[in-house]
Amino acid sequence: MKTEPTSPAFPKDGSNPGLTKREYFAIRMAAGLLSAGDKGTNSVAGRAVRYADELIDVLQQRAQPTTGGDQL
Repeated sequence: MKTEPTSPAFPKDGSNPGLTKREYFAIRMAAGLLSAGDKGTNSVAGRAVRYADELIDVLQQRAQPTTGGDQL
């Protein structure tokens, strides 16, 4: 199943879909960076979003049939 960055992280009925997967991943990444002692909030925010985007890219690649390489 392909991971779409704009899909709801926790789908629910109604007009408000809540956080996107990308937003949720970025929040979790930022929490991890901050808990590890990183106090530069501007750099944490940017890195968290980049890490979330990278995670989504990897998840999308894993959803494709593979011919070799890294496997989970």
